[in-house]
Amino acid sequence: MKEIFPGLFAICAVLLAPWLWLAVPIAAQSPSLERVFQHSKPEVERAVEEIHATVGGRLPILDGFVDQKDQAVDHYERGYYQCVVQVISAAQGQTLVRVSAKITAWYADPNPAQSGYRVLPSNGRLETDLLDRLGEALAAKTASPATVREERTIDTQRSPPAPVPAQSMGKTPPPAVSLTLPSASPLGPPALDRPLPRAEPLAPAPTEADLNLAKQQRSETEKRIEGLSSEARNLEEILHNQAHPTDLAIVRKPGTPVMARPQADSPMLFSADAEDEFQILGNQGTWVHVQISGTSRGWILRADLDSPGGPADNSNKVGGSNATRAPVFHVAREETDNFAGDWKPLNGKAVRIIWTEPASTLGKSSAGSARREFAKSVFLKAYSEISSSQQTVAGVVVVFDTPDGGQIAVTLETLRLWQGGSLSESSFWEQCSIDPPELFESPARN
Repeated sequence: MKEIFPGLFAICAVLLAPWLWLAVPIAAQSPSLERVFQHSKPEVERAVEEIHATVGGRLPILDGFVDQKDQAVDHYERGYYQCVVQVISAAQGQTLVRVSAKITAWYADPNPAQSGYRVLPSNGRLETDLLDRLGEALAAKTASPATVREERTIDTQRSPPAPVPAQSMGKTPPPAVSLTLPSASPLGPPALDRPLPRAEPLAPAPTEADLNLAKQQRSETEKRIEGLSSEARNLEEILHNQAHPTDLAIVRKPGTPVMARPQADSPMLFSADAEDEFQILGNQGTWVHVQISGTSRGWILRADLDSPGGPADNSNKVGGSNATRAPVFHVAREETDNFAGDWKPLNGKAVRIIWTEPASTLGKSSAGSARREFAKSVFLKAYSEISSSQQTVAGVVVVFDTPDGGQIAVTLETLRLWQGGSLSESSFWEQCSIDPPELFESPARN
């Protein structure tokens, strides 16, 4: 018997030495945990890709995953982890896998200024769990139970197997096959190499703190949604109540000509693009007078324009004023005669004289502005007629046949410059003869 036991122990030591070397965790040699798998590097990389979804995520609790000795984890919340996996070729048919885990969590300090996300040291549980899952994934792809045993590590805390009782021993040593590794067994590795059952560490049952946190996050989300909904309603109300401009013309199609005068054969200033917008200054027949930029003006056919309220048709708008009220004057008669006044630009020259009469009783406060606006419409119409008929006159005179009288005279050249965009409205009134000035409340004479 004394000779049998030493020989038996020697055989065990020789056969188990390679497997005990694989069973010792390599993680003790480095802050990262390492493990050697009896698989090629491409096989390990494919297995890592399959479990890639579990290398990072949220930690419901921090206790049991971090090595936080100097400070309790009660002040930390919203924990997250991210594992870094390195796959390195080792000996032939072996691959070294190194795993390191980074854990971050929000630290709620009593002083809000000290709060923030912090990095916590891992206690190795996450790394070990990932290596175990990698071993399971590789074991599922191979038909050799021995390979599964080689990829697993043995818990160094597990008690060694009990020695064989002396009474079970015969006079001759047991066959060597009874001590060889059970790699040829179709039932898989023996109980010594088979991992102990373990709970899934990354999916613990929700705690009361998790439920309270979920309720708080849901309440905050509902408040944000309510605030955004209220802001959206306010914006809709503002847009609904916002006054949209009604004196803009929008070009319908690209290549729309903008003419220098309200005539088809007049020089074309440029071609407007679709959706271009212009301010409407007035209308003359089928033409719309628009402001291009600054004092530059032009004419566009009404059929080529749209306005926010519909097709561009501001028939009552003259010279930039939107006269939506009923006319307070009307033209009584017209004639062509020499100018009888002493205004030098028209003295002794032929002019178009237009007599007007009140269409309604005017209030004293609005009589002057009404005269001025009506005179602008008469000037615009007279200029259009004179230009189209080639009538030889030097200017236009509008006479108000009212008890308080009054007249406004302008040269044809001043009308041409004004309608062509070379004169602003204030400059236009400065070059008119207004008699008496106070009766018309001209901006240029105030």
